Amino acid sequence: MMKKWAIKSGIVLLLAAILWPQHTFAIGTIFSRPLWETKTYNKMWIKTVDANTTIEGQIATTVVHQVFRNEMNTTVEAVWLFPLPENAVVVELQYEFNGKWYKGAITERQEARQEYEERLRWYLDPALLEYMGDNMYRLSIAPINANSDVQTKITYVELLPYEFGVVDFTFKLNAVQMSPKPLQRVSFSGVFKSDSPFTAFRSPTHEGTTAMSITKDNPQQYTVIFGDENFMPDKDLQINFETRRDDVEMNVIRYSPTAEDSIGTDSYYAIWILPPDDVGDDQVIPKKIVFTADVSSSMEGERIEQLKQALQEFFKYLQTDDMFNIITFGTTTFAFKEDLVAASPENLEDASRFVTEIGALGLTDIDTAMRKSLEQSFSEGYANMIVFMTDGHPTWGETGVPTIVDNIKKANTKNVKIFSFGVGEDVSKPLLVQMSTENGGYAEFIAEDDDIAKIIGNHFKRISKPVLTDLDIKIPGLSISDPFPKPLADLFWGSQVRQMGIYKNAGTFPVFLTASIGDKQVSYESQGIFPDTPGGHRFVPRLWAKAKIDHLLDEIAIYGELNELVDQVIELSLKFQILTPYTSFYADPTVIRNKSEMQPEDFVLFQNYPNPFNPSTTITFHLPENGFVTLKIFDLTGRLVCTLLREQKNAGFHVLQWFGTDASGQKVAAGVYLYQIEFTNSGGEMLVLTKKMSLVK
Repeated sequence: MMKKWAIKSGIVLLLAAILWPQHTFAIGTIFSRPLWETKTYNKMWIKTVDANTTIEGQIATTVVHQVFRNEMNTTVEAVWLFPLPENAVVVELQYEFNGKWYKGAITERQEARQEYEERLRWYLDPALLEYMGDNMYRLSIAPINANSDVQTKITYVELLPYEFGVVDFTFKLNAVQMSPKPLQRVSFSGVFKSDSPFTAFRSPTHEGTTAMSITKDNPQQYTVIFGDENFMPDKDLQINFETRRDDVEMNVIRYSPTAEDSIGTDSYYAIWILPPDDVGDDQVIPKKIVFTADVSSSMEGERIEQLKQALQEFFKYLQTDDMFNIITFGTTTFAFKEDLVAASPENLEDASRFVTEIGALGLTDIDTAMRKSLEQSFSEGYANMIVFMTDGHPTWGETGVPTIVDNIKKANTKNVKIFSFGVGEDVSKPLLVQMSTENGGYAEFIAEDDDIAKIIGNHFKRISKPVLTDLDIKIPGLSISDPFPKPLADLFWGSQVRQMGIYKNAGTFPVFLTASIGDKQVSYESQGIFPDTPGGHRFVPRLWAKAKIDHLLDEIAIYGELNELVDQVIELSLKFQILTPYTSFYADPTVIRNKSEMQPEDFVLFQNYPNPFNPSTTITFHLPENGFVTLKIFDLTGRLVCTLLREQKNAGFHVLQWFGTDASGQKVAAGVYLYQIEFTNSGGEMLVLTKKMSLVK
């Protein structure tokens, strides 16, 4: 059964602990503050960053080794918020303590956070890596001794983006720019391998500097080394490369696990399908395309101007054999033409004038706009598609997401692919995800400060030359299951299609790709070796698991946090050690020090946990010697609420619980309370410590 916790509110609270004092927070920054205190976090020095990457084709495995320096004269907790590339999967966290490295394990998020706090209260050394959304991660490490170093190693695997024939690798070097002073050392080393010869290899960000070395080892391998000292990085490190393809290419890779992998006995495969480098006009499928755009009142201002720019870009990528239309909607729906028209110079000129006159007004009737768009004369022999853009939720006509999605599905009788773009934060993500994925397209979400025209313009460029449609992969004789993604997307020039799955039996089998080019059926064949002996490309199972997790997260976005969906995400995350919004990496020393080694020498009253709390909280204190102890609760007026403890205690740690009640056992009101401990030592001296805590209802 699914554990009950509030995922979204948990993320907000974790971030708020840092964001509240600062008001703003830059990515890739380390902050620290004295342990057990609630002071504002200060920047922490990132001493060194060393990264090592191995790339085979489009699969990159990167290990990042960081050393942080606590320059304060006190023990601190550090929090690092940092980004990773969009398709990255964190697969390993290591943490150095007392000269020995420890490996983190994926656990359920709430369990990891509680374990981290528990270890912290007992003064051990834990590390906790949490996924914060939008491929942003938070690493919490505590305690870090005064004037000392702490080291971490994070390993992540990513499928590198491929667009317009170019593979792009980016190392987030700029993520460390907020260190309070230059880094002692920054280094990166990478080996880039390809089955096909490289036709281009370059670094648009760092090539030509004395800090960068690019060596061509052979036609199919490059080595890159970058390094600098006393350096404040101010930009990411990018490497772009191209390889040669003269026809549609299929690549098959696989992995059969060993017992040490602990992922069961199933074997996994991945298939890549790429178009040729150059696509002539005679190889391009003509398309019928409708741009359906939200022009309701919320689009007023810069958004409507960027929409107009995007539409002008749209016209540039129409071929002479294409047909198009533009449909705008607010409370009512307007079309450039009643039906699709040829992309002739005259029609494009008229369409440009139509776009110039677009204004923002009205409510948001998505249902009517989509049904009208699907009534256009789509037909076989064309790549049929709708590009849909909105910045909000349906507010007029039919507003129920399930009904709108069902209406679109019923109206889509010509297998029209739907590509959706959501602008800003106040957009119906479940609607856009479902109506796109169920109709052969995808949904993309554009941040408030992103360039709408550029992003949608790139999409038009990507889909301007359809190469293959209605793709299907068959491997006769091989028993496969759970292929992802579902369904396969169309193949466009400059893009790629991939499928990952599980296979049960072994052997050499033909891999058939069937597809359509216009109204013609085509087939491509490749031989695939699927052994059951351990080995292969070890990252393949994680790529499959990541694809399935992404599919389940899309389902959660549509249907909500249903037990069966969340449980599957957690199960896959734990099995394949992939970080998700529901899990965290947790590491601490596996050999616990004996109690005398971990006890502080002083009289200490720790911050209660949890705080704020409801209905109960834990109070921990440490006595350096035997003595008499009184622990009292007061409200902010100084009125005594209750006495939790009044007795002789031995030296060491002690733990109490307060259940939010007064001396008579009645529940007290929500608010801020003081807890005060009085300790009389063997010399008759009384020591007093006081802290605040908050009870919430």
